[in-house]
Amino acid sequence: MRSLVPVLLLLCLSNAGCRRQSKHVVQRVETIGATVEDNGLLGMTPAQVNEWLCRKLTESGYFQLVEKKSSGAAADLSLQLELAFTRESHKDGREGNFAEVGVMMGIRRKESEGFASYEVAGVGEVKVSSDEPQKRREATRQALGKALDQVSSAAHLQLAALDKSDSALVKDLGDQDARVREFAIRTLSARRNPAVEQALLEKLKGSDPEGVRRAIGGLVELKRPSSVPPLIELARGKDSGFLREIVFALGTIGGEEAEAYLYTVAQGHDQPAVRAAAQQALDELRGRTRRATDPRSDSSGLRPPGGNPQ
Repeated sequence: MRSLVPVLLLLCLSNAGCRRQSKHVVQRVETIGATVEDNGLLGMTPAQVNEWLCRKLTESGYFQLVEKKSSGAAADLSLQLELAFTRESHKDGREGNFAEVGVMMGIRRKESEGFASYEVAGVGEVKVSSDEPQKRREATRQALGKALDQVSSAAHLQLAALDKSDSALVKDLGDQDARVREFAIRTLSARRNPAVEQALLEKLKGSDPEGVRRAIGGLVELKRPSSVPPLIELARGKDSGFLREIVFALGTIGGEEAEAYLYTVAQGHDQPAVRAAAQQALDELRGRTRRATDPRSDSSGLRPPGGNPQ
């Protein structure tokens, strides 16, 4: 059961509170999810976690939390926190146990064409000093504090990137801060700016599976045939699940090279699930190509009655 804890904080309009015009004005903050409820390892209520998050956001200097005056209207900018996990684990090559807390924050923002949603994450880790319940709880809470710091910073960077011009984001691709580069890549990909292609191709070489998946998604947004050969190379030796993701990405990007690869996989891969995925992607690709080149085809790809099939 979801526990929604909205926090509405009206800041005084003092000189100190208004001197930074670049603050993100947030009208709703809430903490949800079963992980925070009845969590003996953490020992905090959703309301307490939410209050802590609000303090972290305010203390960061990047956010201004204000009350939404009009009842029933959606907040222009809202943040929703969910604890992905709280756990204790042993790290290879490191002594002792470590408390880990992972959090996800959803960002919902009003934009020119309606509301858009984004997501950022944070992970905190603290060594547990002893097996005493109080010490374990203290370590878990410290890990949560670190995760909240991370997710607050990430939310700011995501929002700041959304407000930047393409030229500023292209400049950010060379920033020393990896987080700034990451959000520049995400935003340019969403805007389908071809300047981000090389950065996405570099990310395909990374060791983080989720980072590689985001890079694949960015390349799909761009739909540039030049990304097809690197994606085909990436597919070598991958497990069937990951390979199916690449297959559908290639089908969406399209082009002759992608079509030839999909045909080969559909005809000759040793796993039926992969063959089926490749055939589906191939059929969808050919259907889009047919509709784009044959004005007599309707939205389903079929010729109207009276057509002259080949």
